[in-house]
Amino acid sequence: MDTKKKWGSPQALIVMAIILLIFVYIGIDMTKTKPAIKSDLKEIKQEYVELSGFLDQKIPEIDSTLRIQASQISEQSESINVLNDRVGDLSKEE
Repeated sequence: MDTKKKWGSPQALIVMAIILLIFVYIGIDMTKTKPAIKSDLKEIKQEYVELSGFLDQKIPEIDSTLRIQASQISEQSESINVLNDRVGDLSKEE
């Protein structure tokens, strides 16, 4: 009789109801969240494929542009050195 009183007490019923509600919430959450997560993953994979294709196309262009800029910077550096030498020569003449 003591065990029947334990399981039939209001506290035990409240705890069982709370546990049941938690499991129901988990079940509902899984059925609604899992498909949303799958669709989000598909979107992310698609965006990754698009981005990867875009980068595969643009990286060689960026690389060639950077090479051109590097050669231009080198030429400018040489021009600045020549200019500095000429200014130095002019200042020595005075």
